Amino acid sequence: MKEKLVKIQSDIDKGLKFKSSDRLRNLINENPNETELWNQLAELYYESGFLDAAGKYWILTEPTNDRIKKSVEIYEKSVNYSGCQILQEIKFRGDKTKLSEFAKKKLSELESDSKKKTNRIPNFLPRTNNFKSKDKDYKKTFNEKLFGFLFFGILAGIGILIIIGIATVFDWIF
Repeated sequence: MKEKLVKIQSDIDKGLKFKSSDRLRNLINENPNETELWNQLAELYYESGFLDAAGKYWILTEPTNDRIKKSVEIYEKSVNYSGCQILQEIKFRGDKTKLSEFAKKKLSELESDSKKKTNRIPNFLPRTNNFKSKDKDYKKTFNEKLFGFLFFGILAGIGILIIIGIATVFDWIF
């Protein structure tokens, strides 16, 4: 990860901030509990003048100075203070128990607000290479079930037609 951070800093120094932000977001997806990555991305957005985007990534950081407070306020205002919207946008896939007390409290507040206003809490599964087969609680969507039924229905239909064809050939011969 250190090598990636060095590459990101090199890109920032070259003025490749968009590329750097993509790389930082990818690192955050791989290491969601590394709040330093969240802070680095927020800092990059803040320096680039994107205060709402900075606020999005500082949302779980204790506001220790005015620029963090201001950015988070701008971000929250941009999503109409919707806990559900914030949870959907930050997509926290890490282990909440490893977060700071402030971050745990903030996530709880967002979840509570989301539950109160929309009667649901967005839940994001941790990223793995093939989470569908490893996750016991994974439920197939309607489209996945329909595709499965159609696929096996077509295979069964082909099998039946082959059997009927063979029976017809034997009937002609004998």
